[in-house]
Order: sequence, then C-alpha cells, then structure tokens
Amino acid sequence: MHGMAMAKLWTIQWHIAADGTVIKQRSRGNAEHEQLFQRYATTRTPTIEEIDTLEDRLQRSSASGNRLSKVLLYLVYAAGAGLVLGIVLPWIGIDTGFLALGSIVFVVLASMSTGVILRISISRHQHAYRDAGFESPNGVTLAAREARVMIADPGAVSGREFAAVRA
Repeated sequence: MHGMAMAKLWTIQWHIAADGTVIKQRSRGNAEHEQLFQRYATTRTPTIEEIDTLEDRLQRSSASGNRLSKVLLYLVYAAGAGLVLGIVLPWIGIDTGFLALGSIVFVVLASMSTGVILRISISRHQHAYRDAGFESPNGVTLAAREARVMIADPGAVSGREFAAVRA
C-alpha cells in the first residue's frame, strides 16, 4: 500500500466499573476521538468472564450468519440464472421444462426464509445478552472522559480485547 495509510482495525473490550457499571469500549487507537464507550443496564452484575463469553458467542453467531447469508445469496443468483435460461432457451427451441417456474418458486422461498432467519438471529442475540445479565442488547453512549475515569478505578476489571467484526 504505497502512500496510503492502512485503516486501523477496531477492537472491542468490556469493562466492569467498581460500582458494577458494565461498559463496552470500541477502539481503533488511544486518542479520545478513536474510542467509543457504551454503558449497559444489567439485571445483575455479570462477571467479566461471562461478558467475554458473551462476546465470543456473538462473534461466532455473526460469522455463522454471514456465511449463511452468502450461501443464500449465491443460491438466489443461481436461481436468477435459471430463470433467465428458462425464459431464453425456449425461444431458441430448447425445452427447459419447469426451470423458469422452479427458479421463481426458489426465489420466493429464499426470500421468505430470509425473514425467518433474521428473526431467529435477533432472538438469539437478545437471549445471549439476557443470559449474561443484561436488560437489553442496547447500550447508551457514555462520554469518553467519564468512561476512562470509571475504567481506571482500582476496583474496575477489564476483559479481553476482541477484533471487532464491525465498529
């Protein structure tokens, strides 16, 4: 990459402040503008190991969902090609049977299954957070200065750093 700066990768690290506040930190450097913090409401104070396990679980689930999405997309592309062939080939005298109809049925079924897969994925995501003691998977933005003070407190604990799937 001549002359181009490489984009810094984002990392995720969870912290539990001395008062039990759960904080998620997303970073791509040490400067204040390169860090984002969120505070999470919890039903109980989870351990840092539970939160690291949650992050592992979420990342594996995300990777699995990405693979499934790609497979479905390629199958829809194949069905689209089948539809085109099913329409074009009869014009030049080649009998394709039910290729066009089958392709249409597949595209409709794949579209419907995408919604079901998405709902299941969201439900699993929310369940994973609840299992770890979170009220919801949605955090509230926390000022960087305030978060750093809470994290620096001697009673605070920090988890492992994870490579972020996305910031």
